[in-house]
Amino acid sequence: MAMQKMGRTANAVACPAMGSSAETEEGAAGVSVSEAPALPMPVVERAARLSYAQAMLAAIYSASTGGMFLIGYALRLGANNVQIGLMSTIPMFCVVMQMAAAALVERGISRRKMTILATLGTVSCWGLAISIPYAARSATAPIKVGMLIAAMTLVTIFMHVWSNARGSWLGDLIPASFRGTFFGRVNMYAGIIGVFFALAEGAFLDYVKRLGIGAFTWLFGFGMVFGLLTALLFVPQPDIPVPRHAPGARFARLVREAFGNRSLMLVVAFGLLWSMQAIASPFFATYMLRDLKMPFLGVGLVNSVATLTLLASSPFWGRVVDRYGCRPVLIACAATVAPLYLIWLVIPNARAAYIALPPVNLILGFGVAGISVAISTILYKVTSAVGRSVQLALYSIVVVLCAAPLPTLGGCLPGWLNSLGIRADLRVTFYASSIFILAAAFAARFIKEPDSRRTRELVRNLPGHLREPRTLG
Repeated sequence: MAMQKMGRTANAVACPAMGSSAETEEGAAGVSVSEAPALPMPVVERAARLSYAQAMLAAIYSASTGGMFLIGYALRLGANNVQIGLMSTIPMFCVVMQMAAAALVERGISRRKMTILATLGTVSCWGLAISIPYAARSATAPIKVGMLIAAMTLVTIFMHVWSNARGSWLGDLIPASFRGTFFGRVNMYAGIIGVFFALAEGAFLDYVKRLGIGAFTWLFGFGMVFGLLTALLFVPQPDIPVPRHAPGARFARLVREAFGNRSLMLVVAFGLLWSMQAIASPFFATYMLRDLKMPFLGVGLVNSVATLTLLASSPFWGRVVDRYGCRPVLIACAATVAPLYLIWLVIPNARAAYIALPPVNLILGFGVAGISVAISTILYKVTSAVGRSVQLALYSIVVVLCAAPLPTLGGCLPGWLNSLGIRADLRVTFYASSIFILAAAFAARFIKEPDSRRTRELVRNLPGHLREPRTLG
């Protein structure tokens, strides 16, 4: 089953309505705040088009370096369940770099320069991962896997720096009235390219298996090229001064204000529970590739159903969010996704996976698209332009750090249960995901969004909107 990880949304974008001043805020002591300059329409449209192009380039980079290919690479290096869990867990602790990046942003460091440099750092660290089979040819499997984990940790450190700077920067480029539609289009463009390359590269790896681990070298190197192109498209986008408190306001104050933002804390609660499905995230590909003996192309075909549905429905959800609000979308979609993972109860082999997963992934992609657009949008409804980088960092740190141990726990879970006499395999982590997602649906009910409509109204009207999606515009 395709796994869409939503624990981190710092790359989401939004900003105040176009043609007006940026959001302002006065603190408890009446401290004045500087404003980001309003941008003319052509500049905003150009930034959006460049973002769409970057989404497609980044999709090729991600499809070539992450997901099932990274898991396949780790398995070739000799990784076991626990090590695959650690490969997800250890880099997740690097989310603390979000706050370091926010501190630099709030000090007035250029967000464009930070984004470009950190993106280049992220891409270049894949060179370390590629070199492992050659630089440590005589090393044991645990050492090689440890080196891969170290490389992924460096990748993640740079990723958190650029994602925070990028999220804050684009927050002053894309108008608030357009953000739902914008997120939907970004998902759509990225999904189109991502599906195509995931399938093509899966077929490539299946075809060149005789090259062994060297095939991954070519694949990761190919992805790095598109990562570099993504970084270059940041250059022509206008840098904008950060809206700030008057001189003398301390960074600590921004942190206190972030923790005091009750609306943000309620969104954090949802994001935290949703991210707990990280207990299973690295094991979908592991189970299909290793235990079910499915080829890379087969895994890509099964997962592409969810991705294709996500990309096709993301613009639709963007319009729904703009009309109904984020809260009802989060509730309805999480409640729909929660029971889907139970399908693994009836998937003991590859043949069953090919039959059962496509229709389930169709629904999964539709639901995850709604949550992706809604959570990205509501983060900017509950944060102000002033100190936004700090609030985004706080969201990511709480959500990701709390979920960080779960992949490792997931890798240990089957062994623990078997030692107690309970027969279990990696699928037990999939069932645990359903519990966390159901809890997230319940938590979404408490999110405060004054301009949202009732969930039952959304559910009742949804079939009609599916037939005539343009009526939402």
